[in-house]
Amino acid sequence: MFLTDCMTGWIMLTVLSPCVHVWSAVMVSQPYRVTGINGTAKIKCFIYPQPTYQSTSPPNNHSPYPYPDPEELRVSLLKGLHGRQHLCSSILSVTEQKEINVAGEQEAQCYAQVRDSALEVTVTGLRPEDTDIYRCDIEVFYPPPYLRLTGNGTLVHVPDSSGCTVQDAQTQISFLGYHDGHDEDDKRTASVSVPVVVLVILVTFVIMIIIFLQTLNCQRRRRVTEFLL
Repeated sequence: MFLTDCMTGWIMLTVLSPCVHVWSAVMVSQPYRVTGINGTAKIKCFIYPQPTYQSTSPPNNHSPYPYPDPEELRVSLLKGLHGRQHLCSSILSVTEQKEINVAGEQEAQCYAQVRDSALEVTVTGLRPEDTDIYRCDIEVFYPPPYLRLTGNGTLVHVPDSSGCTVQDAQTQISFLGYHDGHDEDDKRTASVSVPVVVLVILVTFVIMIIIFLQTLNCQRRRRVTEFLL
């Protein structure tokens, strides 16, 4: 009986536990830092494992690209430490090596192409105040399945005439990222605390039921023993 109650408790804990994130086998890597020239910056987005069209070296012992090679995709740039602001995007036909559509907010425009084993995004119309971290957001439309991959981010420094250095830009972004990171951690803590409290209450409730049942069982045996005596 004790084992049955314990198994029931574990099953309920498993059902009510928070969902586990499933990480994709494909990732996007970006260079750490890029400096813009005359309002133009080039960001390379490397897909790993590399698709066949992206790989310029013979096959090695690394895992192969697990999906069909992308033919039509959209490459977007997400601005900010957490990539919350969409800057611009470009839809690219890989097989024909041409852009189908280009979209951007304000003056910034993105142009994507396959170059040097990477998806290279050229963004124009940048201003000094656009110095920030930018993430490659790649959406594969064809062939199926639909995939959405986000890069680790690149610090794009757009210099101005005042002589702001890359180190100054990094300091400013780190300061902003510190506050954004704490806000994000507070939100995550608040979202996680609810299921944790529920699980603790559930475990306590199951233990109380088990103790109660065992107490009743002991009292019942004691009464039977006294009656027989």
